[in-house]
Amino acid sequence: MTFLKWATLGVIVLMATAVSSAQQKFPLRSGEWTATTPNPMHSGGPPMTMLLCMNDEAWTKALSNRTCSLQDLNITSSGGSYSMACGTGSFQMKGSFKLTFDGMTHFVSSGFIDSTMNGKTSHMDSSTDFRWKGPTCNPDVDQNLRDVRKPPPPH
Repeated sequence: MTFLKWATLGVIVLMATAVSSAQQKFPLRSGEWTATTPNPMHSGGPPMTMLLCMNDEAWTKALSNRTCSLQDLNITSSGGSYSMACGTGSFQMKGSFKLTFDGMTHFVSSGFIDSTMNGKTSHMDSSTDFRWKGPTCNPDVDQNLRDVRKPPPPH
């Protein structure tokens, strides 16, 4: 079940960032963002925070993801909504999300995902708070730039 929760969280963040690009151009400020979400492994524990580089190049890459597809995409200046579906072999996910933009440096994603792995289905509600940190992205730390084959640098 641990893998399922982490995989689901990864897809939530990926799709929330990717969907922000209705015209393949990020509508908010480009650069490094924090994505903070409740920890899927320990409810009530400290939240999980990831750094993400969000810019036009990252959106284009995320939108070309062959594992997941977006449906019913609707983006406005104040937010948006979308449905997503992902599948690889015995792992399937479907979900629906709403985005709320609060200026150029903050947005919130909320929704749900129903996941099926090896015939077992689970439901997960999701909320992620995205905040702009600055214009420069760190390729050693940002989750969508870092070479996942290498361990992160020590703090």
